[in-house]
Amino acid sequence: MSTYRKIHGRSIQAVSTDPSGDITEGQVWYNTTSDTFKTVLLNEAWVSATPMTTFRYGMAGGGTQSAAFVGGGYPTPSPDPTNVTEEYNGSGWSTGGSMNTARMYIGGSGTQTAGLASGGDQYPSPRYSVLVEEYDGSSWTVQNTLPTQNKNMGSCGTQTASLNIGGSVPAATNVTNSYDGTNWTNTGHNLNTARFSLRAVGTTTSALVNGGSPNLQTTEEYDGSSWTSASNSVSNFDAHSSAGTQTAARMFGGFPSPYAQHNIYDGSSWSTAPNLGTGRYYGALGPIGTSTAALMAGGNASPSPVTGVATEEFTQSVNIITAAAWSSGGAAPDALAGGSMAGNKDDAMKWGGDTGSSYPGWPTTSHSYNGSSWTADGTIPTGVSAGGQAGAGHTDATTWGGYRPAPNAPTVNKTYEYNGSSWTAGGDLNDTREYAYATGAGPQTACIAIGSGPGNSAEHENYNGTAWSEETDFPSGSNFVGTVGSQTATLGVSGSNGTTATWNGSAWTASPSTMNTPRSYGAAGGANSSEAYMFGGGPTDHRTFTELYNGTSWASQPNMANGRNSTGGSGIQNSGLIAGPIYPGNTAVEEFTAETTTVNVKTLTQS
Repeated sequence: MSTYRKIHGRSIQAVSTDPSGDITEGQVWYNTTSDTFKTVLLNEAWVSATPMTTFRYGMAGGGTQSAAFVGGGYPTPSPDPTNVTEEYNGSGWSTGGSMNTARMYIGGSGTQTAGLASGGDQYPSPRYSVLVEEYDGSSWTVQNTLPTQNKNMGSCGTQTASLNIGGSVPAATNVTNSYDGTNWTNTGHNLNTARFSLRAVGTTTSALVNGGSPNLQTTEEYDGSSWTSASNSVSNFDAHSSAGTQTAARMFGGFPSPYAQHNIYDGSSWSTAPNLGTGRYYGALGPIGTSTAALMAGGNASPSPVTGVATEEFTQSVNIITAAAWSSGGAAPDALAGGSMAGNKDDAMKWGGDTGSSYPGWPTTSHSYNGSSWTADGTIPTGVSAGGQAGAGHTDATTWGGYRPAPNAPTVNKTYEYNGSSWTAGGDLNDTREYAYATGAGPQTACIAIGSGPGNSAEHENYNGTAWSEETDFPSGSNFVGTVGSQTATLGVSGSNGTTATWNGSAWTASPSTMNTPRSYGAAGGANSSEAYMFGGGPTDHRTFTELYNGTSWASQPNMANGRNSTGGSGIQNSGLIAGPIYPGNTAVEEFTAETTTVNVKTLTQS
């Protein structure tokens, strides 16, 4: 007789808390606290991920769930296709090298650092392209052309061993073309059913195609020499997306409406799987990911502005993933532009701002936030708008500089410190700073101030709780520099041009990476120079954007619900960001929570 030990190689353990890691599907334990037997189950689901930064559908795609690329596509309502490339790192999107020729309905294959794009539609002419380009992770290079013009085909394989199957030339075709890294060859191995809008997975010697126009369910397998009809998919598929291999394939999205269908193939038969959260068609053309870790990017359907940037990850694991997101916080006591903030979402401080009227309209009020509501705190001796900011929360905050019109203009070099009950004057800055806008970091006794002096300066000073000292200038002279970190380990980023640099206590080192969408009047927050966020800011169409810097590069994060400009923002830890109110008249506050992963634990019961 088999026992649990014989099957799993271990006995049932008694624990007071459920394990959180190193868990396998079906493992059982006894929880002494709840007096129950528990197990962990496999979880299958699509999870909303960070949207792309540019709308498009019908683009080339390839790679894995944590290292993908998409290139080209149709960015409606523009009349022409785009050449923009974006790369996904498993958390967010960043801009890659532009394709040499903009087009849509392009075949894609390969990886993020060795990708391939073939054919497509060069609207308005020629409508059917023979062009081929290879991607190395930073730039595209033109290669030898296809034997025949083609678009909207099935494609799979690697950069040096790829297939281009079926498609529109303009009539539906059954031709299979093979690429060896240099030349394309018509293999003479034709599909049994000519079609376009089909999708493929696999390699040049073990491939699978499914669906196509008009709303086909038919599936064919390829062994490198011929195509063989296989089991039909459960759903009709047309203009869909794909992931996996010949013996473990996924097809998802596409026609017919509501565009969210999802089937899985095990090498012999198809079965249904969880639907996409956002139904769409013409997502990336080219498989992205595996059968257990797939990616759906972009696409088209109503409402287009949502589907054209939507990203979803399919996971099959014992973990439940909750995507990063902004959510509503407690309404602010005012809606002032240029307010300053410090702390994190459970202990924040907000002060100053711009009422839009002449002095004495510049407020002297400050408020603290406990994660749900705001409380009036001390009064700043002099009203301030767009002052520099630093501190750990409502018991440790510092403000300096800012805009104070006559009769208080000379006070733009003043510093004020907050101790939890009152504001008092600190040491004066060496340089006046008329506009600071989120340009500080560190605690009250060891903070840093960068930029925003006269003439868009790059002035940098450090504060020891008593006096300011001149330090090496920030690499880019520009207003609106966001800062995260400490006095000896700081990340600074210029809002207007995206210049990013780190400070080690003695020198600045410029990063080769700039923000994907530089913007002024935004806000910054994060734990350190390897986990820094920028959010909000102008121009108008960028004001909901959020980006994350991981110590090497910037990538998009979930957008805020409300566009914000000249807003306060802070956060000293992951999941600690808070975005201040929106001028004029909107007191909406938003809080950011990073992606979380939990084990899918279930309690065993008798029935």
